[in-house]
Amino acid sequence: MKKLSLLSLGVAFALNSLNVHAFSDDQITVWMPLDKGQKGMTYAVEQFEKDTGIKVKVEFPESLEERYVQVASVGKGPDIMIFAHDRFGGYADGGLVREVSPSKEFKAQFQDFTWDAVSYKGKTYGYPIAAESVSLIYNKDIIDEPIENWEDVFALDKALQEQGKRAIAWDVKTPYFTHPLYSSAGAYVFEMGDEGFIAENTGVNSPEAKETMTFLKKIIDQGVMSSDMDYAHAETAFNKGQVAMTINGPWAWANIEATGINYGVAELPKFNDKSSRPFVGILMAGINTASPNTALAQEFIENYMLSMDSLRFMNSQVSIGVPARTEFAQELQDDPRIHASLINAQNGDIMPNIPQMMGYWHGLGAAITNVIEERQTVDQALVDLEKRVLSK
Repeated sequence: MKKLSLLSLGVAFALNSLNVHAFSDDQITVWMPLDKGQKGMTYAVEQFEKDTGIKVKVEFPESLEERYVQVASVGKGPDIMIFAHDRFGGYADGGLVREVSPSKEFKAQFQDFTWDAVSYKGKTYGYPIAAESVSLIYNKDIIDEPIENWEDVFALDKALQEQGKRAIAWDVKTPYFTHPLYSSAGAYVFEMGDEGFIAENTGVNSPEAKETMTFLKKIIDQGVMSSDMDYAHAETAFNKGQVAMTINGPWAWANIEATGINYGVAELPKFNDKSSRPFVGILMAGINTASPNTALAQEFIENYMLSMDSLRFMNSQVSIGVPARTEFAQELQDDPRIHASLINAQNGDIMPNIPQMMGYWHGLGAAITNVIEERQTVDQALVDLEKRVLSK
């Protein structure tokens, strides 16, 4: 490692295709999703550069979760990788992320469940930043209160049609957004054991799963929502005031606010008096196994990126959701959006971080598509989903 020397301040934001270079001992490179905000890391970067003289380059590759595997497997890529925790189990199995050992004092500053999420097979592979889950977002100028039960969506949609509005739109074919309804009656992806998720035990083809998938088809069949509704169209419909409700997360709030929509964030509807169970993802920072800058990366994450001032700045750019750091979560508890997000997260399921989740993501997406487009019956689609989830 070269002796530290003061360098000019600055942070580089690469938004286009990236050329992956060898690691540098006078620079740390961070990869993170673009939807977390282009400038959210600026405060931490500037403070770190000022104190150490080491530059920090923040990049936003497309499909970074897949690109990371490609470059890290050949000993390249970023020093620090920021993404949802569910990918890190596969990274750990592939030897692509380094085990970390933060002190007990440091860990005590964060909510316990967030450390559980960033652990895999009894080892800790990164640092929690925030908990994210989807919520029910509603337009206060169209409805005074959102529906509390999924079964009420039909009557609401019928009433709103007289005003030229519709009840709800969400990215129906993407499992992440439909899982809250699908799992509400009791369906589950993998059973949780004493040492993590049990990949051989799944409830994706249970009677409860069939019940909610049948209900989803009813929503489409009765015209409440189109079978081809996707993220872009759902977001546009809500932000133009065409629908009363949508299912989305904290990353969507900035765009809603930019349109001037008077919105609220609420608990997701219940199904048969049972809470919807969204996936809870933990945005986390891991360290590339190949990085020669482990100590610097850990210093940046622990003492700069996850400092209270840095977290406040990040959240001011794009909401990070429910902060993993307890003190900051308490600071935001009076925000009704954060309060609703926390309720949904408490009702939800920690997203499994085992590699077998890929079978669920692809399989449930196919099952939803085939059911609502009437290519398969519910029974047929869920049998295929189960096979895909259990395949090795």
